[in-house]
Amino acid sequence: MDSALIPRGVKRCPLWQFILFIAIVGAVLLWGVYAMLLCWFKGLNQTNMNDAYGFALWIWADLAVIAVGGGAFFTGLLRYIFGKDDLKNIINYAVLIGFICYSSALLILAIDIGQPLRGWFIFWHANVHSMLTEVAFCLSCYFGVLTIEYIPLILENRQIDRVPFFHHLGHNMHEIMAVFAATGAFLSFFHQGSLGGVAGVLFGRPFAFREGILIWPWTFFLFTWSAAACGPCFTILITKITETVTRKKLVKDSAIELLAKISGWMLLTYSIAK
Repeated sequence: MDSALIPRGVKRCPLWQFILFIAIVGAVLLWGVYAMLLCWFKGLNQTNMNDAYGFALWIWADLAVIAVGGGAFFTGLLRYIFGKDDLKNIINYAVLIGFICYSSALLILAIDIGQPLRGWFIFWHANVHSMLTEVAFCLSCYFGVLTIEYIPLILENRQIDRVPFFHHLGHNMHEIMAVFAATGAFLSFFHQGSLGGVAGVLFGRPFAFREGILIWPWTFFLFTWSAAACGPCFTILITKITETVTRKKLVKDSAIELLAKISGWMLLTYSIAK
């Protein structure tokens, strides 16, 4: 009945598998909602944050989700700017993973800033001395770029593609995707670097020596390099897990090997630099 709405070659799973999957996802979602309400009603001390230690569970989750979501911007940079055509088989999956990670990071940010009804304060009454302000702006802008990169994936649906307007829109967006890939990489580079800048300028708990290049501490560049290296690794991990669960080959080995090789060399240089 709905075969025209799903990609060719894809079959519906049995109802019990679908219900099991939804139950697992729903349980994790309810757990997250419970944690969110605890933070909103009782404060961020619920994540073991206090005046002596500001980097508690929430910042760990925020940094981890953003870092592993970096595979989208770096893979897009390799595919559209550096012309690595072998990655065309995994770029869509990387964008999807990045979209999920950055939307999750925005949700975590909404919990970080306190009352949701005052979330717009961070844009309208921006504290220019706070790195959280820069993080919020970069996250929001890059999520917008990721949304634009994600739209062509939706327009590839066979039923939607029959509409001439959406067909031409998707084709034209593919043609100019290099612009959005470069914009996303620029925003994400500075966002990842700002997270490293936080660790580089702390006085009470210094992460590293404060030497650097001009006004940027070394951690600015280390965080950017590590995110670009680890993000594709997370994309490969999720791809392999999905292939194992579904028992289907989703991405060619050549794309996986190329991405793994680039990430491996970057992790090696990162370890040496650190």
